[in-house]
Amino acid sequence: MYQKAFILLAFFLFLPRPAFAVCDEPTSVVQLIQASRLAEEAFANLDADALLTQSSLARSQILPCVQEIISKRNAAAFHRLMALEAFINGNESRVVSELHAALILEPGYLFPEKVAGAGHPLLALYKRAETLDDGVAERTYPPANGYMMVGGVRNAARSSKIPVIIQAFGPHGELLETRYVQPGEASPNWSGNVFGLTAEDLGIKHPLLDARPWYVAGAVTLLASGVLYGIALNQKHQYLDPATSDDQRPGLESRANGFGTASAITGASGILFSGFGIGFQFKFGLRDTNSSKKLFSPQKESDHE
Repeated sequence: MYQKAFILLAFFLFLPRPAFAVCDEPTSVVQLIQASRLAEEAFANLDADALLTQSSLARSQILPCVQEIISKRNAAAFHRLMALEAFINGNESRVVSELHAALILEPGYLFPEKVAGAGHPLLALYKRAETLDDGVAERTYPPANGYMMVGGVRNAARSSKIPVIIQAFGPHGELLETRYVQPGEASPNWSGNVFGLTAEDLGIKHPLLDARPWYVAGAVTLLASGVLYGIALNQKHQYLDPATSDDQRPGLESRANGFGTASAITGASGILFSGFGIGFQFKFGLRDTNSSKKLFSPQKESDHE
């Protein structure tokens, strides 16, 4: 068991981190809103080419390079844009999926009359979207000490049948990446654990994989190392003291060397234990299963309208 755990730990510690998207220049939410507005106008004017141009621009160039938090309302507008694109392409299942995502984020929204008036087939699909199944909650992988905005909601779970915009933020609140994720697509992994595996996934539930005991062991052994080093110095000073008799020196020398060696060993052990604690916490720690139960529910302190 121990050998398996340590081998797996070492494996994950040295895996490369996934690269983030690189943008030539930043974009803004204003550009995203403008693309949605122009696409709606094109849809109303039956200009498929113009609509597809705006939807492609929003999806592939504007959204990935946005340098701001995307609110629930703006995310909903983006999903409606994707729904219009799917409608033009004749993909009804995607239309319903995107409209369902939009309704979760902005319930009660009504399409303008010029875009989809009474009797428009888009409205029938909009009605179907109201009862679409969300699917199951899927695991997400935020950056170490950071957080994610899932559909404009901080640290919400991702539902398997809903397309969603996910933004990753670092430990100081800096935006790392914005991703548009489709149903069936793997959740982006910003955790540093490339395969997203935890000890629990691998059936390893030994208490030694809890980071806290390793931190405690590291602190205790480092403290012991300091005490032993102090004793070794005391014995050395006595050995060097001219007042010390010759018959006492061999014993003082032996004790100074012994305590010094013990101090070095315990110090190295303390560093090793602390390293295991850090490794288990950030690379191989057990997840909080409560987080998988959070869906797109309102959160007053963290939602961005």
